[in-house]
Amino acid sequence: MSIGNEKPYAILVFGAPMSGKTTFAKHFSDSINAPFFNFSELQSKHHMSRKLALEIIRNVAKGKAPFIIEGLMDTESDRDEIRNLLVEQGYSPALVWVQTDLNAIKQRMRHAYKTLAEAKAALASSYEHIEAPSESEKVLVISGKHTYQTQCKNVINNLDSFRN
Repeated sequence: MSIGNEKPYAILVFGAPMSGKTTFAKHFSDSINAPFFNFSELQSKHHMSRKLALEIIRNVAKGKAPFIIEGLMDTESDRDEIRNLLVEQGYSPALVWVQTDLNAIKQRMRHAYKTLAEAKAALASSYEHIEAPSESEKVLVISGKHTYQTQCKNVINNLDSFRN
């Protein structure tokens, strides 16, 4: 998603566990025909270091084509690091926060884990390090409870606000 000599977009998706990040990112990736990198999954399955993940992002960015990232962005400083890396590589990074209320997340977690105790433990540990966007961060908020069509329209209609 770049036009002429404009910088390509990198869509950076973050939010609480079970908020709908992966569902949105996969659908959006398919819709715009752009690669999707789920670093949350890569880190948990393959014990990938943050350093290696950042190197992968740097190498993918050499292609100057749009792509979507999930993971690696729990804190403001994490998000700043990735945005700065992408800006250096000639991208317009767009930060998309998938926001979902806690009751919906709890309900989704109950279905994802075998017991309520496992769900509660996973929820507590996952919220330990997550930071909501600060007032200084430019972020597009989408609801994790809206339809994909509504989410997509919101992102597409607001992408130009992320041009550097």
